[in-house]
Amino acid sequence: MKKPQNHTTYDEMFSKGGEQAPYQLPYFLSCYYPMYLAVLDVLKRTGSSRVLEVGCGTGGLAHLLKDRYPVEYIGIDFSSVAVEKAIKRTNNPDSFLVADALSPELYNSNLSTIVCTEVLEHIPQDLKLVELWPEGTHCICSVPNYDSQYHERFFKDEAEVIERYGELIEIDRIDRIKKPILENIAISNLLRHLRWNRYRPGRLLELLGFGDFDKVGGWFVFSGQRPSRKSSNH
Repeated sequence: MKKPQNHTTYDEMFSKGGEQAPYQLPYFLSCYYPMYLAVLDVLKRTGSSRVLEVGCGTGGLAHLLKDRYPVEYIGIDFSSVAVEKAIKRTNNPDSFLVADALSPELYNSNLSTIVCTEVLEHIPQDLKLVELWPEGTHCICSVPNYDSQYHERFFKDEAEVIERYGELIEIDRIDRIKKPILENIAISNLLRHLRWNRYRPGRLLELLGFGDFDKVGGWFVFSGQRPSRKSSNH
């Protein structure tokens, strides 16, 4: 049974750090690290200078950008707990805002890039959200290929991603990023699990990153530009 999507649900989740606490970990030890790297790759490729992150969570991606690709950055999230943790993580209170992503006043034509990862699958009004983003803005998003009690939807393949978002974003790239089996990808934790599963060859392969994308789960990271109203059917 899916949990209702509200502030309390996510405040509680972020307070606890999530299952096995990935939201508390340094970004480079989190299972989300491979996905963050995929986003970073697109930002570098497109030369983005200003980033608005919609659904910044506890600031993992923001921290990575601060360390590896400094840009003009603002992160928003509707969870005050997440924003507090993001500020503490990055020591940058001016870069984060508690806000409803469906508020039109958040978006203006001066935006260079909108990053929206681990968000669209959680909200019923995902299409309405994307429609608020200004035309010409470059967008980098992720959606999962696996279900969860928190997910409104998930996607089996690239065609389903294009079917849902292709008229709202001129998608020019979709990457499959496998989700690590472990929430904490520290070498010490990996070695511990390799030892525990030394007689389970299938599990060993998954732990080492050789598992099948459709089986172990992951994300479709897609990017492109918001079309002008003239070229959009919306």
